[in-house]
Amino acid sequence: MTTKTRDHLNVILAGFRGIVLLNEPMSRHTSFKIGGPAEALVFPKDEEDLSGIIRLARSKKVPLFMLGDGTNLLVRDKGIRGIVVSISSGMAGECFRDIVPVKEDAGRLYLYAGAGVHLAALLKYTVKNSLSGLEFAAGIPGSLGGAVVMNAGSWGKEMKDLLESVRLIDKNGNITEVPAKGLSLHYRSTHIPGIVVVGSVLRLQRGDSEKIGMTIRENLLRKKETQPVGTPNAGSIFKNPEAMPAWKLIDSVGMRGASMGKAAVSERHTNFIINKGGANANDVLSLIRRIGSKVERETGVTLELEVRVVGA
Repeated sequence: MTTKTRDHLNVILAGFRGIVLLNEPMSRHTSFKIGGPAEALVFPKDEEDLSGIIRLARSKKVPLFMLGDGTNLLVRDKGIRGIVVSISSGMAGECFRDIVPVKEDAGRLYLYAGAGVHLAALLKYTVKNSLSGLEFAAGIPGSLGGAVVMNAGSWGKEMKDLLESVRLIDKNGNITEVPAKGLSLHYRSTHIPGIVVVGSVLRLQRGDSEKIGMTIRENLLRKKETQPVGTPNAGSIFKNPEAMPAWKLIDSVGMRGASMGKAAVSERHTNFIINKGGANANDVLSLIRRIGSKVERETGVTLELEVRVVGA
């Protein structure tokens, strides 16, 4: 980052009340443990702080990237220009991790949760309060905001199945509430009419705490048995085509265990690429291209990326 760029960012961030890290390696903030530096990585203190930085970035024409929990993300080796905003880290304000009951109706409880709440923490809350509906999310890494934006799912269920509404900040820094029926929810994607999701209302059912906890533990065990849990990765690399799961296509063309540099196709689940230690984004991207090319050449199926690739 040049001195001119640093000075420009310092001017824009002068009134910011949260934490600012300049030239911060994104490898420290992604589950892949890969990524060049963000010119500025910021953690807002509250919604007002977040709204302000969105307005300033737009008025000054500075690129703005909203970082979830960094779990479905590959940051390129030269990093990210402009300002990266994180509300999922503990360095951001507590308001982004609020969990508050909104109302209850005939055994159905509507729960507001901030976008920065980790799914694991939200699942613990549901067990403690005997709330059912989110068990499918056990083992899905990341925050609620990222799960909503990606319409995360597992075992045949998705976030859209229990999403009631989302709280957004638009490009002008205004906060608004949008009902789920006003969103375009698809397989592993959601059209969000705003810059950032700051919270969501979920529809959950009253249930038996012990049964809910047991289902969560079973789902976690299944994940550990079938996925490279504990090894740096970004989750599923490709979306599943309608005809056949991506992992079967990748396995069928002999790519299990294939590697480029320090990046390798997982032996446990072939739709995962793992960082064996010291991998860079170019290693991963080269391996992605190699997988996609071989699958298309030998099966006629074009794989679509699920992992998000950003930066230069």
